[in-house]
Amino acid sequence: MSQQSQRTGSAGSRVIDAAVELIRQRGLTVGLDHISLEEAIAASGVSRATAYRHWPTKADFLRQVLLRVVRNAELEPESDADIAAVRDLVVEHRGVLATPEGRRTLVVESLRVATESDFGRIAGSTAWRDHLALRATCSSLPPGDLRDAVAAELASSERAFTDRRARVYARLPAVVGYRLVPWLDPDTGFTLMAEATGALMSGLVARAAIVPPRPPRLMRALGSTTESLWTTESYAVVATVLSYLEPDPDVVWDDGRVESAIAGSFDLEDEARRLRTR
Repeated sequence: MSQQSQRTGSAGSRVIDAAVELIRQRGLTVGLDHISLEEAIAASGVSRATAYRHWPTKADFLRQVLLRVVRNAELEPESDADIAAVRDLVVEHRGVLATPEGRRTLVVESLRVATESDFGRIAGSTAWRDHLALRATCSSLPPGDLRDAVAAELASSERAFTDRRARVYARLPAVVGYRLVPWLDPDTGFTLMAEATGALMSGLVARAAIVPPRPPRLMRALGSTTESLWTTESYAVVATVLSYLEPDPDVVWDDGRVESAIAGSFDLEDEARRLRTR
């Protein structure tokens, strides 16, 4: 590569960086008119002549900007706090594992607490907000290469997120003595669960930005014997997860199985952390 090409490439990166920073400051909107090449040029310090040699048309510029934003908006999986909530409940309430009612309560409460933490993190996440805005932006783009490229990047990000979450879900049965409902394929059931809960959570996050939340409701829900505060979001997600799982009748809950559940809760936490740092 010639020195001139290297300088042009560096200049191009500076303009893209400036455009992405302007978007970060102003927020991503569905329309693309606010993404100004002229403003990005001015903010980057690159000459107009150099920038226009790099992007003969605004469409070329928009393609690179949007693809950079999509790649930056990597969806975040479970946090340490989300998974630790499940582990802590299992460890602290190991005594209730002796009865079916106690196990059901522990499963429901663990999922409720983890979902509340998960929803709060996602609703406040810049990456998730950008991802949702990019979905809307993609659907508004005219058919063509730009739309196809953005759609492909969004799909890749969602597949990676779904795969990570499915691997975490697959660890749940070892902890709580449940199994996939028999009509689901063991090879794809947890992926299907992750896709469903991911789509549901995305919709709930988008809804929460528009519709004021309902006050939590105090109730015994979904087979739990504990009266707890349930939000719309926690009830919807936990009910969805439980529609994929049922108690495993082959599990015998003796002292050894209780200890196995405790160990499994730590394995679940380790797996979630490992997948997040890959």
